Amino acid sequence: MARARSVEGASSPAPLPQDALPVRVLRRRGDVVGVRVRRSVDRAHRSRGGPTPRHRRPGVTRELSCEICVIGSGAGGSAAAATLAAAGSDVVLLEAGPHHVPSTFDQREATMMPRLFADAGLAATRDQSIPVMSGRGLGGSTVHNTGLAVPAPRAVLENWAARGGLPVSVDAFEAAQEEVLRRLGARVVDNDEINANNQVLAAGAKDRGLDFVVARHNRDRCSGCGYCMIGCAYNKKRNALFAWLEGGVTDGLRIVVDAPVDRIIDRADGAIVRGRDLEVRAKEVVVAASALRTPVLLRRSGFRSRAIGGNLRLHPFAPVAALFDHRIAAWRGVPQSVLVTGGARFLQGGRGGWILMAGAAGPAATAAFVPGHGRDVAGLMARYGHLAFAGVLLHDEGHGSVRARKDGRPEIRSWPRGDDRVGLVEGIRALAELYFAAGAREVFLPFTRRPRVGSASELDGLERLPFRPYDVTLSSVHPQASVPMGAGRDAAVRPDGRLRGARRVRVADGSLFPGSVGVPPQVAIMTYGMLVGQVMAAEPSR
Repeated sequence: MARARSVEGASSPAPLPQDALPVRVLRRRGDVVGVRVRRSVDRAHRSRGGPTPRHRRPGVTRELSCEICVIGSGAGGSAAAATLAAAGSDVVLLEAGPHHVPSTFDQREATMMPRLFADAGLAATRDQSIPVMSGRGLGGSTVHNTGLAVPAPRAVLENWAARGGLPVSVDAFEAAQEEVLRRLGARVVDNDEINANNQVLAAGAKDRGLDFVVARHNRDRCSGCGYCMIGCAYNKKRNALFAWLEGGVTDGLRIVVDAPVDRIIDRADGAIVRGRDLEVRAKEVVVAASALRTPVLLRRSGFRSRAIGGNLRLHPFAPVAALFDHRIAAWRGVPQSVLVTGGARFLQGGRGGWILMAGAAGPAATAAFVPGHGRDVAGLMARYGHLAFAGVLLHDEGHGSVRARKDGRPEIRSWPRGDDRVGLVEGIRALAELYFAAGAREVFLPFTRRPRVGSASELDGLERLPFRPYDVTLSSVHPQASVPMGAGRDAAVRPDGRLRGARRVRVADGSLFPGSVGVPPQVAIMTYGMLVGQVMAAEPSR
């Protein structure tokens, strides 16, 4: 079995005590400014003997000053903030969402989706054809992702470097990714952790002659409960909070949660960050609010470059399910340990192709996907334990856009066309054939005109099926590349992270990607954030 190499020199991180970070960060009132806490979280803090931060009084504006204000605490923002603070800068980190305490995670889709996801997990493209999910809260999407720790492929980095889309050389970027992997405590998933859902994916890939790897994850002594995508109640995921922010309060880093930002005022003598009841004055601002919200905030702040919001990639994901005679229990164990890379042309040429990834949809999401209504769905859900789940993750080359709606939320426009459409159909066919090779009795496709097939021969003609919005079920959890970095003026951001046309504003999240990265982007985003922080810290003016 092909396996991803373990990180050289990485050691197993120390186990994480339950809710270690909330005690560390919230213990002293001076460490966190203006925190609004839910009652459940409030009780959790009191139960640990720490003081509960006071609720803010409405209509009162608190003013802070610092050297650098970082907006957004996800993979990129946390890495940038921690890097700058460790270099001696006075940093204020603003997070629009709350601080989530793992002991309050109840492992229920109905309650955790609204808590952990922006717009309660209901954000979508303008026509509602593609759900687009991103995180909300301290740590961003790293709190609810599956823990995949996959570095950006070298061929993709070389492609980006040719456009001036890296802050350092390709070799230096790869070395920085290894540092990120060490911080995450990333390790290759053990063979005994590969659940049945991923085993059938590997078995089918082997039968079909498709290359696959066992991926690295940033999880510590995982109990295998399978609820990674709605938050780890057991605190076993080494997300951005633990990789970057745990020691930050002693390194000159102040964290403010429940602090949405409305506008950045970029002036010659400094920048002002304005929120609903908070104003921060800083020498520089680093925006890392996600590939959906960073361009919206920049445009709301008066920056008008066409490159802001016009290069969006969604990494569209086409789900496929299969019914087996034997029990799969896809919701148990490490959700995504096997990656089928046989169709990933971008691994060699830097562009095009797809990977196949297992998934573990909860019962609500599964019932929404499987075809039929009423009794048909009930009959399938009665065999939920025999269903395997995976999907096609596309290295998309066609771009969409994200703009600000009148209510301030992102308006997303995107749909796969041309080569992207061809690639998705190719990947869906390959995944269905893989499942039949692994012994599936029936396969459920994302096409409304052909939702279920009973044999590989029924896959003929997929490329002729309608491929318009609502004809195909797609989703996105990796929006990226909406404020691209590059050397040319058609790029929104310079290689040092500075926004073109701005005096004191930089960007440090997945918005910076010049194009689609092709793999789960957590490691690449953290690497960009860390490198932008290092570039800033090394400048002579500091």
